[in-house]
Amino acid sequence: MASPKDNDDTAIKNRIITHMNTSHQDSLTRYLRQTHHLPLSTARHATLHSLTLTTLTLTLSPSSPTAPKYQIPISPPLATYADARTRLAAMDAAACTALDLSPYTLTHYDPPRGFRLFVFIVVFLETLLLSRRAHFLPPSIIHRILTLLTPSYGAQIASFCARAHWGILAVIYGIHGVQAWRMDRTRLRRYNVVRGGRVWWLWMGDAMVEGMYAFPPVDAWARGEEERRRVKERH
Repeated sequence: MASPKDNDDTAIKNRIITHMNTSHQDSLTRYLRQTHHLPLSTARHATLHSLTLTTLTLTLSPSSPTAPKYQIPISPPLATYADARTRLAAMDAAACTALDLSPYTLTHYDPPRGFRLFVFIVVFLETLLLSRRAHFLPPSIIHRILTLLTPSYGAQIASFCARAHWGILAVIYGIHGVQAWRMDRTRLRRYNVVRGGRVWWLWMGDAMVEGMYAFPPVDAWARGEEERRRVKERH
């Protein structure tokens, strides 16, 4: 017959496993990435299968009895299961440092608003106009507008755009392509966004159009998450 202590330990373990799987799967993902070097696209399916004082056992397919199981050592071992919360939080912090990741996961896309929307529309219209040489040749509307606004140079500007429209587009999207690369490397990867997923494509597409103006909403979100964490710790 199980002793009262064994029953208490089993109840605590079950609560820990349930809590980690429902509220801290991001932490489980980082444990796997750090210890077993799995890519985010695979490790994000991590589920805590079992727990001892010395080891976490994780699986990627909890519904399959033949699914591989991954052992994560708890070092130093727990004295009691009541110590698990503090130790697991410390392990997650260590994983974030080792992987150069944030403890926060970006799961949404913030569409352009206000000035960002203005930039988005301007770049979209530039792309539309520069996609065809004929847009800058007489008697096009753009040619007429340019010559009316700047009578001295309008025809020359229109002629230049007609000749170099693909080159101008290449410069614009070359610069924005660099910004998209920076978005992936310095924001999306750090905030645990799965490369190739829906949220990743939305932010990458936004950076290709908006350029550097796609960064502030991500940074504002991260500051908000950090502030919420501090408020939670104070209470």
